[in-house]
Amino acid sequence: MCRLRPHAFGQISHDPASDTQKILEMVLYLVVGTTTGLLVSRVKRTQGQLVRAAIELRASLDQLRSTEEQLIRTAKLAAVGRLSAGLAHEIRNPLASIKGSAEILADDFPPENPKHRMFRILVDESDRLNNVLSRFLAFARPRPIEQQEVAIEEEIAGVVSLLQAQKEGRAVRFVSVPAGGLRVRGDREQLRQVLLNVLLNACQAAGEAGEVRIACETVDGMLRVRIRDSGPGFTPDALVDAFTPFFTTKEQGTGLGLAVSHRMIESHGGRILVANAPGGGGEVEIRLPMPGSS
Repeated sequence: MCRLRPHAFGQISHDPASDTQKILEMVLYLVVGTTTGLLVSRVKRTQGQLVRAAIELRASLDQLRSTEEQLIRTAKLAAVGRLSAGLAHEIRNPLASIKGSAEILADDFPPENPKHRMFRILVDESDRLNNVLSRFLAFARPRPIEQQEVAIEEEIAGVVSLLQAQKEGRAVRFVSVPAGGLRVRGDREQLRQVLLNVLLNACQAAGEAGEVRIACETVDGMLRVRIRDSGPGFTPDALVDAFTPFFTTKEQGTGLGLAVSHRMIESHGGRILVANAPGGGGEVEIRLPMPGSS
């Protein structure tokens, strides 16, 4: 029986304290240890909560910063839109007069006459300027969306056929990855315009005998269209300002193609992103909500 007693009650050393005092001392140690363990657990729990709160706060600050930048950008776009609409209206009327006069004067000379060719240049340049003004107006005053189900791969195929008939896409090799009849809900004409803008840019970036790859897939209820070219990729400035109106790296560019596309995709509840592909070249990613997605 004596062997089962704790060594504190044995005769290992002389301790003047009574058995009761020893028991109370052990209970005290037990209470202190338990209390310390509980406090340590509470401190760790509080630290974890503080870490999570810091992460959430950082995310909220990033979201706030992003929202602030978006508001600033929206205000700038609104100002640019008003300016574009005013300029387009003021320029389009005299431009129509110039074109009409040039067409009438061109009829006074035979086609082989140099003056006839000069007037035809005036007519062609007037048409080009009118197309630029149309882009200005499309950016400044986008028309309401006509909702309908759109077979996105059919629209891509139509735009590719159109580009292959033009010199910009005649020498470019298109590689499409089928995804099986994916559909989105939106405005067919606007979505086709976006695809035309992006694919035309990709063809110009790829250059002669270049390649443009198009892939469609679904990710988290969104349709994702990735368009990658074999060109040199986006410059650092282009990665930042690709969707800024009038920003362009082309000598004859207006800087409105991607800006208009960005506005149209956002009005559909989607996103459009630009990046440099890991293997080289530029990549534009279009994300659109699919029918039935929240």
